[in-house]
Amino acid sequence: MHNYLIPVLAAFACALCNGVAAVLQKMSADKEKNGHSLDVRLLWRLLQDRPYIIGTTLDLLGWLLTLVAVQHLPLFLVEAIIASNIIVTALIERLYRRIVITSKSYVAIVSILVGLTLLAVASLPGKAEPVSTLLRWMVVLTPIPVALLGYVLARRRSYKTALGLAALGGLAYGTTSVMGRILTITHPFWHIIYNPLMVGIIVSGALGILLFSIALQRAQATTVNATMTSSQIVIPAIIGITFLGDTARSGLWYLVIIGTLLALGGVISLAKNPK
Repeated sequence: MHNYLIPVLAAFACALCNGVAAVLQKMSADKEKNGHSLDVRLLWRLLQDRPYIIGTTLDLLGWLLTLVAVQHLPLFLVEAIIASNIIVTALIERLYRRIVITSKSYVAIVSILVGLTLLAVASLPGKAEPVSTLLRWMVVLTPIPVALLGYVLARRRSYKTALGLAALGGLAYGTTSVMGRILTITHPFWHIIYNPLMVGIIVSGALGILLFSIALQRAQATTVNATMTSSQIVIPAIIGITFLGDTARSGLWYLVIIGTLLALGGVISLAKNPK
């Protein structure tokens, strides 16, 4: 129970950090001119603004908490819990803008919470199964095609490209979770800095922050965060189930499916209902 509770609490703490961070980063992103390319100088400018610094610090803390969670829990559970950060973002953004929360938003929030409960009941904690060298390197190199697609989308200025950038940001963040699930913690601990997976986690995390920041300039924080979160749930969950041995308790796969659909549906509903 102890080995299960701490990773679950770490995942929820990550969701809280990410939810608050999204609002703070949106405040800073709105002060900058819209980026029309995958320009890392945008990050440099944003990192000189206090809300963005605080938000990024919360993201880094969330990243460390994610590593704790994915070492012991299946990705479909961890990513779904982290997806609840959209509730935090939605509530803060609505309070900040003094918008009355609609019944649809409340239904979406309840849907996410019920979905998370079902996933928590159904999931079976444990370490990831060993993976092949080929799969390991494919995961490590994932940031390259994500960055190329992001570069293409960043040069376009439509609302749809904002959602595309957010989805790519979610893929980058989700990839860090996959790498963290595969990563073997060595002793002494600092030896992991030599592991290519650790390098991949840092690169993919930085790329996710950049893509997310550009998307925030073009759309509402709740919408961008929900889009990012949706892609962050689906891809790692598929990889975890297919390749890493993530599984459910005997006979409870149906709860995993229902829980995932409820959580994902709630996230998408919040994105479609800005009030």
